[in-house]
Amino acid sequence: MPNTELIFDKPRASATGVSGKTVAVKRKGKGVLVAAIIGVTLIVIGLFVALSPKSEKAAYILKTWNDATVQSATIKNTVSTTGVIELKGKETLLSPQTAQVSAVFVSEGDLVKKGQPLVQLATQTLEWNLVVSQASYDEAVREATMTDTEYGFSVRQQSISVKTAERNLKTAQETLAQTQGLFERNIASNSELVTAQTSVAAAQDTLELAQLTLEQTEAKHKITLSNRVSDLAQKKKEIDDLKTSIADCTIRSSTAGKVYDISVAVGDRVSAYSTVAVVANPSDIQAGIDVAENRISEVQIGDPVAVTIGESSVPAVVKSIASSATTSSSSSSSTVRVVAEFDSVPSSAIVGGSVSADIEVGVIENALTLPRGPFLSSGNYASVYVIDGTSRATKKAVTFGITDGKTIQVLTGLNEGDKVITSAYQEFIHLGEIQLAK
Repeated sequence: MPNTELIFDKPRASATGVSGKTVAVKRKGKGVLVAAIIGVTLIVIGLFVALSPKSEKAAYILKTWNDATVQSATIKNTVSTTGVIELKGKETLLSPQTAQVSAVFVSEGDLVKKGQPLVQLATQTLEWNLVVSQASYDEAVREATMTDTEYGFSVRQQSISVKTAERNLKTAQETLAQTQGLFERNIASNSELVTAQTSVAAAQDTLELAQLTLEQTEAKHKITLSNRVSDLAQKKKEIDDLKTSIADCTIRSSTAGKVYDISVAVGDRVSAYSTVAVVANPSDIQAGIDVAENRISEVQIGDPVAVTIGESSVPAVVKSIASSATTSSSSSSSTVRVVAEFDSVPSSAIVGGSVSADIEVGVIENALTLPRGPFLSSGNYASVYVIDGTSRATKKAVTFGITDGKTIQVLTGLNEGDKVITSAYQEFIHLGEIQLAK
């Protein structure tokens, strides 16, 4: 039987030595791998801890703040809007005729008195026409004087003719009477009687003709006088009209006020009835405001309005409401024009200046309210921070209603007595809870 012990022992010894070494290497590799895994795990845990969000309790501590308590109160229901200061009325001065501008006495923005000259139009043509018309009138007056003189002489002459004819008729009648007597006593012949009768008839005709001529002269003069009155009146009217036109060429303000527009310059030729200047009383103003179509039904004439001009609030009342809505080219929503009239004219108002307005359309009794504050402009109008005890404040969703400028109505989310932070939220609006410094 072959000896196999050496064959198995040698390899076994050799195998033991090699096998032991190999096991040692394998155990060492496993340790490194485990250590690496542990290290990576620790790193991941550290990164997770480092990068994980911090608790809201430790995220933000508010050191200073303002707060207010939700209270039940009566709040005014207002419609807030914007508008401009505008003139109630203005005087638009027109050119009385087509003419050239020879002088401009004022500038835009000047204050003027009633009757003060603003613009002068050239009057050379009118003045020459006035000279011609005046000369024509004077000539007509001279002709009238000459006609009156001639008429006077004619009347006197014809009156003398009438008197002469009357005397001749009387003489002829007396002669006829004598001849008739003589004829009856057969002293005068028949031919003498006929001659006497003919003389009376001729004298009678002469008198009637003289009287007729006088009446004709007087009648003609009456017609001449009538025509003269009409002609002289027309010529006088032409003169007066020219004088008025010349006076009108000095365009004057018919009211005291401020010049808001001068539409002409020296040398311009303006057409009849074209605008020359605009004058208005700067204190006679109103506010023209635009109310959203969906709220115009709440507004009524006589509603009080608080018009804010700069830093001041000026009281006014709704004077008129437009009957139709208008749509702005920059907006798709429609608005209705409302005119507010001031109780007293604000000194700070500038015509054309922008204003804001709050129209009081009613009141709401027992409304939950908060004073308006920076928290309303923090980028999230639907949330507030309610103070829970004294150490923290929790974000809470709310809905707001109307505002009267000083307070705002709380519709949902809060109860009477809740204490709310009313200062600005910008730095922590993203957090659901904040800590309050003691």
